[in-house]
Amino acid sequence: MAGSGTAPLRDSSQVLLRATHLVRTYPSQGGLRVQALSDVSFDVARGETLGVVGESGCGKSTLARSLLMLPPPSSGEIRFAGESLTDKRGEQLRQLRPRLQMIFQDPLASLNPRQSVLEIVTAPLLVNGIGTPVERKTRVAEALHSVGLDVDVVGTRRPHELSGGQCQRVSIARALVLRPSLLICDEPVSSLDVSVQAQVINLLEAAKAAYALTMLFISHDLAVIKSISDRVMVMYLGKVCELGPVASIYSRPRHPYTAALLEAIPIADPELARRPRKLPSGETPSPLAIPSGCRFHTRCPKATDVCRQREPEIRGSEAQGHFACHHPLE
Repeated sequence: MAGSGTAPLRDSSQVLLRATHLVRTYPSQGGLRVQALSDVSFDVARGETLGVVGESGCGKSTLARSLLMLPPPSSGEIRFAGESLTDKRGEQLRQLRPRLQMIFQDPLASLNPRQSVLEIVTAPLLVNGIGTPVERKTRVAEALHSVGLDVDVVGTRRPHELSGGQCQRVSIARALVLRPSLLICDEPVSSLDVSVQAQVINLLEAAKAAYALTMLFISHDLAVIKSISDRVMVMYLGKVCELGPVASIYSRPRHPYTAALLEAIPIADPELARRPRKLPSGETPSPLAIPSGCRFHTRCPKATDVCRQREPEIRGSEAQGHFACHHPLE
């Protein structure tokens, strides 16, 4: 399904982040290599939120870490604000890191259990040598206040004394205290209750406006992606299959896999829920044994011989979206 090519890339001075032909593989037993990312190209404009969605194992988290060079991609190029990240190492990369921050998937595991909230949020400022002690104290208090936490109440607490929602707020404050340009959110609400999810999403929206953030928001929840994103990128087995504006993707998907994801969204109406759904059959192929041609052909009802033999190129337009399919939906 997913295809290759740089058609979705925009020629604009407003682009903050651009990834071109990203590949990331990992060694496995028997000399085999896992293809986590395979020729992924996209960009994110300044002030934009790009939602990344797909099944577990499609490469979303690998993409997030590769963009921050944690670890770097096996090949391809990442450009941030016109500078190449893939050419930088050591001190050069460390100087850029404060401008790119990440909220990790597991809020509790991402926080140091031995440090208090104040120490956790102050640490990025200390590591980067930012501000005097008084300035750091003020900045940390502002960051905690921006995520709805009172420094006098939670400042001395440690992660195990906080709820899941509070831990995630601390993670967000830690990322915001450096006032980054790009914030990468790796499923920041997946482990939270629905009511807390809404609170965290509202916090991120407020932070985006207050700090002029550009965001890459990763989730498997299409309802969350729709509520927070300007554009959506759908991934499958390490490839991009569709990328476009939210309105276009949700109202008129062109790729069968995107349509299947939308079809799988739960319906809160018992009458509508009874209607038959057209969901893909079979299991996602192993990344150790990638199918030839279109990677989705083993589960796609529209697959033909050309799908099994030739990988589709990404095509389309910026207004209507880009897709990689030999037989797009009308």
